[in-house]
Amino acid sequence: MKILHVLAQLPSKTGSGVYYSNMIEGFKRYNYQQKAIFGYQDEYPWDILDSEDQYPVVFKSKELPFPIVGMSDVMPYENTLYSSMTEEMVYIWKEAFRKRLEKVKKDFNPDIIFAHHLWILTSLVREVFPDTRIVGLCHNTDLRQARMNPHIKDKYVEKIHELDCVFSASEQQKDEIVEIYGIDRDRIISVGGGFNQNIFYPPKQKTYDDKIRLVFCAKIDPSKGIYELIDVYKSLELDDVTLDIIGSPDEENKKRIEEYIKDDSSIRIYNVRDQVALGDELRKKDIFLMPSYYEGLGLMAIESLACGLYVVTTEIEALMTLLGEEIRNSGVIKYVPLPRIYDIDKPVKEDLPEFKECLKKDILCQIEKIREKREFSEEIKAKIKSFSWAGLVDKMNDIIYSELKD
Repeated sequence: MKILHVLAQLPSKTGSGVYYSNMIEGFKRYNYQQKAIFGYQDEYPWDILDSEDQYPVVFKSKELPFPIVGMSDVMPYENTLYSSMTEEMVYIWKEAFRKRLEKVKKDFNPDIIFAHHLWILTSLVREVFPDTRIVGLCHNTDLRQARMNPHIKDKYVEKIHELDCVFSASEQQKDEIVEIYGIDRDRIISVGGGFNQNIFYPPKQKTYDDKIRLVFCAKIDPSKGIYELIDVYKSLELDDVTLDIIGSPDEENKKRIEEYIKDDSSIRIYNVRDQVALGDELRKKDIFLMPSYYEGLGLMAIESLACGLYVVTTEIEALMTLLGEEIRNSGVIKYVPLPRIYDIDKPVKEDLPEFKECLKKDILCQIEKIREKREFSEEIKAKIKSFSWAGLVDKMNDIIYSELKD
């Protein structure tokens, strides 16, 4: 089988980029022929496939003289906003991707295409490949773009309903996909997400420091609840607890977060090189914190559980559904009720005191487990391991041969 993978962004760094790379890596076990089209800039290294199997669309170049256009308005690398693109920018963007699509069609003629994000590029993929099996993958940020920029959706995203199949992050997400794109619900399959078991795994021997190590890892942006988290952390007033913030803020958030953490040496901000380095960092920590107001799946919570960390996160429906009641009832993860949300990822200010109080309560609960040196049961470890990429790709492969067969 010949598979083409398509993504408009860097094939790493963000949730969808990691998803993209792990899918390709996972399908290698089946010895399929694979090619990849993706956004590229700043000589970013990516070696999941050999160079002859890569069809990068190079941004910040003569062909595309602007940074990669990000599905989120805040990205971990220099980016352009869809909402700020002129008609000329959209035209040259589409032509650059069309050129790669037509070349790979001539060179490779894939049997099936996995197109990430239900947005402009996936619509273009259907246009260029009208007779090829195409699976669209929803990452939630695409639905957000459609709601925030309906004029862009109406003008440039015309063929999502013509996809053969859509993979959603959860059962709940299906309704939103139907509402926004009008695709038949029976062509939407909930697959969830997975973690790379070769990167995210528990340490051979859990070690405990004289400090309980809390960690946050996400885009440093108000939508991730980072500022409320810092407020809560400071209110703990515990000498034996530290907070590490892994991420790279833009200039606006850099100034704001530096103001928040000044004069507190127990809070560190730093970034990591790649996913491998992230896995190494997580294994040194005790509790992962994800107080986000908006997530597609919340894969970082699963990766952290896989590394043996206790987790505190907001009530992300897709994550809660995927992990199920057994993991929830085990106490390895605590879900904090969300405040009321408007504009997709902004909390109602009046709800924040109660939200922060609930967040604090759950963090203290997980801290107590670390103090008691409680470790995960073997049953829970096995359950968490079942959410690895190996299992998810096997599921996708079964779908290819059952749901998408002629």
